[in-house]
Amino acid sequence: MNFSEQMLSLFSCNVSPSEKPQLDIGVSKREPLVIAVPMTVFYSIIFFSGVLLNGVSILTLFMDAQMRVSAIRFYLISLVISDILQLLTIPITLYRYYWESYPWRLGRTVCKVYFMVRQVYCATTSLVILTFTTERYAAICHTMWSVSSMKKFRLPCLLSVWIISLVSAVPFALVYDQALACILDYTAATLEDAFHVSTMCEMTEPDPAHIYKGALLIRAGIFFLVPLISICTLYLLILLYLRRNGRQRRNMGLTRPDLQGRRDIQCHQNGKLLANEKRALKLMGAVLVAFFVCNFPDIASSLMQVYVVVWSDTVLFVYTILKSYLSLPLWYINGALDPLLFCISSHTFRRACRRTLGRLRSHCYCKYRSMSWLKRRSTEDASTTARSNTIVPPKAFSPEPSGT
Repeated sequence: MNFSEQMLSLFSCNVSPSEKPQLDIGVSKREPLVIAVPMTVFYSIIFFSGVLLNGVSILTLFMDAQMRVSAIRFYLISLVISDILQLLTIPITLYRYYWESYPWRLGRTVCKVYFMVRQVYCATTSLVILTFTTERYAAICHTMWSVSSMKKFRLPCLLSVWIISLVSAVPFALVYDQALACILDYTAATLEDAFHVSTMCEMTEPDPAHIYKGALLIRAGIFFLVPLISICTLYLLILLYLRRNGRQRRNMGLTRPDLQGRRDIQCHQNGKLLANEKRALKLMGAVLVAFFVCNFPDIASSLMQVYVVVWSDTVLFVYTILKSYLSLPLWYINGALDPLLFCISSHTFRRACRRTLGRLRSHCYCKYRSMSWLKRRSTEDASTTARSNTIVPPKAFSPEPSGT
């Protein structure tokens, strides 16, 4: 039993039986300014940069002609949409964790949607990467399969991914809610000010919390460990196939070493296809590594929350580090990092972004020039109208004096 549980066992909030709180929670109302202000700046940078970069990415995927025919376009669109949805929860995270833990002022709907979006992001990203890797495995290692048939099933598969992700988020909507809580405030100076009754957005399912623990296990197993093992296995099979296929091509004379002997130059038209496949695998491989590294602290802390029975000081310290200091920042960093990974690992996407930005810059410049021309024209018209409306009085006639 930790300190907050001991205090709550000794004291209770003085309320009528009809207003009995649903939760007993130990928490501070807000973080100190030395923590809240730097974290607000940190999350604000992630929010604006992430939304901007993902916005440019989605414009590139919709506007650029080369990306519109790319095999990975719909996968990247799904990743960008999930990243944007997750980044839009940053203001709520700042409000809830750093500036005002209680009372919860945003309502029940926002409370439920907030935790649903976090689950949708985790499930969508892992399943999209798994679906893409499976398609690339079929295209590379089983070339006899029809490419057109894989294109036919691409959109239904991605639609199924989003449906599964939304369904997996339903348990979080069931267990998280706005509820009345008896709160032990750690920062209170006196015992009278230590206990409050207020509303909070928290997990409300009573012990043993089967729905909540089951949802955490599904997130850790089906949407993290299973995709991780499957994707690593598929990548290994693809690399083995490419190595074996490259050896066969060299034996058949379809490739030749370059002058420095570091790599093979394709002498056959199919070599272009293999090069494109390798670039696509490189891009999604970078996204894969970033996703699983950034989501590991949250998965580890969730498993600790389910399986740890005795919370010693060391276990509690590790859990606090994973949950409070690594989980949320890495989640949001991953959402803002994906567009940079697209550009770093894919020369094609990088050039498409340059073309899109150039097109937007020229469009904005033309619009600015047209607005300036209209403004200047309206000013000239106004001045011309003012001059035409000005009446110049005629000069008075004064006869010349006659000579004497």
